[in-house]
Amino acid sequence: MTKDENIHLGELIKQMFGYWKIYVPIGIVCLIGAIVFLLVTPKEYAVTSRIQLLGEKQGMLSEMKMLKSSGLGGLLGGASSGVNIEDEVMVMTSRDNLVKVISDNDMQFEVTTRERLKKRILNLDELPFGIVATQQFLNTLQHPIEIVMKIENGEVVKLTATSKSFKKITHKDLHFPFTLDMPCGSVMFTQLAPIASEKYTVNLYPLQYAYEELIKEVAVNPSETISDIVEITTSSSNIPGAFRLLNGIMERYNVYSKDVKIHDANLNAQFVRERLDTITMELAMLEHKIENYKQKNKMPDLEAYGSVTYMGNKETERLILETETRLRMIDYVINYMQKPENMYSAIPIIDGLGDKAILAYNQLALDRQRLLQTTEAGNPVLQLTEIQLREQRKMLLESIQSIRNNTQISLDALVAKDSKLSRQVDQLPTQEREFIEMKRQQKMKETMYLFLMQKLQEKELVNSPDEIAGRIVDKPYASYKHVFPKGTVVLIIAFLIACMLSAAVIGVKIALSNKKG
Repeated sequence: MTKDENIHLGELIKQMFGYWKIYVPIGIVCLIGAIVFLLVTPKEYAVTSRIQLLGEKQGMLSEMKMLKSSGLGGLLGGASSGVNIEDEVMVMTSRDNLVKVISDNDMQFEVTTRERLKKRILNLDELPFGIVATQQFLNTLQHPIEIVMKIENGEVVKLTATSKSFKKITHKDLHFPFTLDMPCGSVMFTQLAPIASEKYTVNLYPLQYAYEELIKEVAVNPSETISDIVEITTSSSNIPGAFRLLNGIMERYNVYSKDVKIHDANLNAQFVRERLDTITMELAMLEHKIENYKQKNKMPDLEAYGSVTYMGNKETERLILETETRLRMIDYVINYMQKPENMYSAIPIIDGLGDKAILAYNQLALDRQRLLQTTEAGNPVLQLTEIQLREQRKMLLESIQSIRNNTQISLDALVAKDSKLSRQVDQLPTQEREFIEMKRQQKMKETMYLFLMQKLQEKELVNSPDEIAGRIVDKPYASYKHVFPKGTVVLIIAFLIACMLSAAVIGVKIALSNKKG
């Protein structure tokens, strides 16, 4: 007898309908599950904000700030530069900055309650009770703590606290204010407003846990490839809380950037003041020497002698003064770096001496200072940081000395170019030549003095209101429609699960029937 290998579609459909008692209940169960999921899951909305990262030119509006991009104003870190979007995004999302946002906005606390079937996160201004915990307790918390409070008529009927750090704690009949003592620390609850008879859940999160969750929830990306506008997005069912988070990130970025500028300005100001004191003393001594020289040699007309210095090319003379000034500043930096007491100190920033390398070194020195405050001297991380500092300092010193040699070569070339003036000066009598040289030294020191005074004034500009790193383009706003859960997507997933389960059950049943047959 020949076996029929043809597929009879009608018979197959009839057979499938015969299993309706299997797939219909499964489909109904999956549909009910999808509906329940949609009912109990809070709707999350997309929250977006935008901030424009400002380059140094955009952030400096006053006339004094324009000195940074001209002449001697650029010698001590004054040259304007663009902004690296990728670097600034890394700064914005750095752990230190995000941890500060978490701490400032009390994001280690979360209070939830039930609104019908859905869980609702309460905003800080909605809390009927206050939560007080020391920063040390929050920073040393190892595992999340869940505190469930059942409140009736303004009193805590029952309180339970659970965590991996300790066994379950239960209290009954507590009155506000009260303190909850746990093995890992204490938390105080105070009444802020009349409290409805509800069940509240208070979650306390470790700092690292809150940081890692925040990293997952927040995305920071440039709006476009060549744009300097950064888009910060997140999704949340607690829209006011998301607004507070994004505003906190943008505000913290501006505060951090300003603190860095103030730190650099203070470092440069201290360095400049030391140099200014030296130049002031040298200038006073030189002026006194010129006065004595004039009286001794009876030179009534200083202008007649001084004018000889302008016989050469004025542009060459200006370049010589600037190059000599720059050379002196480089020598100051080299001497500063060679002093043993400055081994782990930050290095003043001078334009053209490897700004990025110096900034990286200064950040490493700052990290070492932070480690010294929290660790012991023999800590391996601290020792590694000090090794890196010594290596980087050695390379920086070699690089700066190389730049100093190149600057000296440039100065020698300018002096050679100005040889015509030198020959004219050599033809003057000895007294006139000596006097002209003293006047030239005086002019160079006056130029250095004015330059250093300008740098001190620029320090004050760092604290001006327009000195910001980012301009807020769009304050946080929420999407009109929720982004999660999507009803259509949930129903499609439920349908696919129902199909797979039905196929699996029917397949097993058919296999068992064939085995019996």
